[in-house]
Amino acid sequence: MTSNRPSGRPSSGSTKPPTSRRSARQQRLANREANRALSRASTRGSSGPNGSLMLYSIVAIVVAVVVIGAAFYLTNKSNAPQALHAPVAPVGSAVTPTSISMDGRTLGDKNAKHTLDIYEDFQCPHCRDFTADDEPQIVANYVKTGQIKIVFHDLLVIDALDGGTESLDAANAAWCAQDQSMFWPYHDWLYANQYSEASGAFTKDRLKTIGQLAKIPNLTTFNSCVDNGTHDSDVQAEQTSAPAPLNTQPSTPTLILDGTTITGFDYATVSAALDTKLGITASPSVSVSPSATPTPEVTPTPTPVPTPSPSAP
Repeated sequence: MTSNRPSGRPSSGSTKPPTSRRSARQQRLANREANRALSRASTRGSSGPNGSLMLYSIVAIVVAVVVIGAAFYLTNKSNAPQALHAPVAPVGSAVTPTSISMDGRTLGDKNAKHTLDIYEDFQCPHCRDFTADDEPQIVANYVKTGQIKIVFHDLLVIDALDGGTESLDAANAAWCAQDQSMFWPYHDWLYANQYSEASGAFTKDRLKTIGQLAKIPNLTTFNSCVDNGTHDSDVQAEQTSAPAPLNTQPSTPTLILDGTTITGFDYATVSAALDTKLGITASPSVSVSPSATPTPEVTPTPTPVPTPSPSAP
């Protein structure tokens, strides 16, 4: 499936934010100007008026370099990626309901007649949006009712664009959590702590911290699994076993219902496909038509008041 929204950013360009790049350029220019001024000042001599002028120039240059350097530091500090902060817990609808059956990567009744296969990359921003906004509605209206089950699949996209390994490392960590029946809770934590691509959000150390906060039962085993990339081969195997054209032209998120790719991932599109598969049609609206022959208005007949009989003498 080729979605209308790209699954990753273009492969060229720096990962630094524009403001950071401008600040670095400003500091380089300031340093260059400082060197030029020092060179000019040194040719004027060190005594008399010229010596004083040179001293003032040097002081002014030093002050300028300090000011610009401080601005550069503060800009970089303010632009420090959120990924470096402490991981936060998923909340609200971003938490997969524990009342629903979970079997490995399958969510819902494993005997459900229909299967919705979801292919995602934990670094993919559209996957995060789908998980936060659309998937909870699908779970509430179709999985919880036993009509379908969801099966999660890894599809690495971002690593190929950035040349990193954070998508692979995050996917491996989710497999490590799955070894302890914790795939879906860990899945929720990963998307709750996604930042920008190749930002350091999913370094191995951070993935282990997330495992601790997600209360993985055996942290020693989990951490070793993350460090050693124990399930890297399982993640890679999913890339080649994905149905065409995903195995050669990956796009995330991609949703496949009983073998047929859904042409979008917003809730309206997915629910329409699910309703068609399930044979659900919208209930016709009931309208009240006016009667062809109006009912005549009936005027009540007044009841006569009896005349009292004369009294007997």
